[in-house]
Amino acid sequence: MAGKSYHKLAAVFLAAVLALATAAGHTPAQAASSISSLQQKQSQLKKQQNETAAKLKQLKQDRNKQQEYKETLDTQAQNIQSQIDTMNDQIGALNADITSKESQIADKQKNIDKNFEQLKERVRAIYLMGESSNLEIVLGAKDLTDFLDKAELMRSITSHDSEIIDSLKTDLQSIKSQKEQIEANRRQVAEAKKGLDQKNSELSALVNESNQVIQKLNSSVVEANSENNRVAEERKKVDAQIDQWYRDYYASLGDNSDNHASGGYVSKGQFIWPAPGTTKITAYWGDGRGHKGIDIAGAGAYGKPIVAADSGRVMLANHSGWGGGYGLCVYIDHGGGYSTRYGHASRVVVNTGDIVKQGQVIAYIGSTGDSTGPHLHFEIRVNGVAQNPMKWFS
Repeated sequence: MAGKSYHKLAAVFLAAVLALATAAGHTPAQAASSISSLQQKQSQLKKQQNETAAKLKQLKQDRNKQQEYKETLDTQAQNIQSQIDTMNDQIGALNADITSKESQIADKQKNIDKNFEQLKERVRAIYLMGESSNLEIVLGAKDLTDFLDKAELMRSITSHDSEIIDSLKTDLQSIKSQKEQIEANRRQVAEAKKGLDQKNSELSALVNESNQVIQKLNSSVVEANSENNRVAEERKKVDAQIDQWYRDYYASLGDNSDNHASGGYVSKGQFIWPAPGTTKITAYWGDGRGHKGIDIAGAGAYGKPIVAADSGRVMLANHSGWGGGYGLCVYIDHGGGYSTRYGHASRVVVNTGDIVKQGQVIAYIGSTGDSTGPHLHFEIRVNGVAQNPMKWFS
């Protein structure tokens, strides 16, 4: 009896697919495979979007690191440039000191030359006067004291000139020594500045190289963003095609769709939690990636039972393979336009066409298909359009 019921329900499902195929202008085999093809494409696009999103994330991280590196280089370059500016100021001040000392040296040299010329003239005059001059001093003196005073005056005049010249020479030597010290300081500062200039050139080269890397990363980020958006738009189109397939499916069943599709049961949209004992939601509706349901997981979730959220007929029970990315999965039609999907199971214990009751075990939590860990992907659709399951659960 159960076998007859199963074959009868399978025949009804086939009739529905046939009606859908006829309406769409396709063969029954094409109609039956079209949803699987769409889901396969949806899974591939999801995987591609995950890859492009991961690539985009990595590119942004690389760009941030490169920008931080460049900022460090900029800071170092600014510090070195500040030191170079300070040294340039020091060199400028030392050059001014050297110019001042050179001016002082020139002035001292002029004074020395002037005084020396005057001294030479006086010595020459004294020499030319010779003994007659001394005689005039003797004859012209009023007395011995006057003579001695005049003779001493002549000696003091020549001695004073010599002292002036010696003093000027001493000052000149001091100024030259100061100039030499200033020049030595300037050479020392210039040598230090030379090292900083070299370091600054190296940093400038690194900054330019970093800028080029950042520009390339910016271009890569733009390209990855564009690719990510393209894939997202493609996913939206495929999602819309899947939704349309379900609408066409229900429309093809006609007025008796509830009886045919759900085995006579008409859902009132009162669902129970599909994973008893597993309540943690690891991915919500939408979730920034067009997620069409919720993911339910938790510690030790693998192998825990999955139950029918409402009574109805199993539209599809996939016991093996990729399952369009959902792996081992179950689709249940509950009538009234309601259907549910249960994905990534480790084992499915119902078959296509089976009538199931609300709370009946239909599969066990696993990680098949496009999955990174044990969880249940749970969907609720109304007239073929996916809805947020959390509308039914608080």
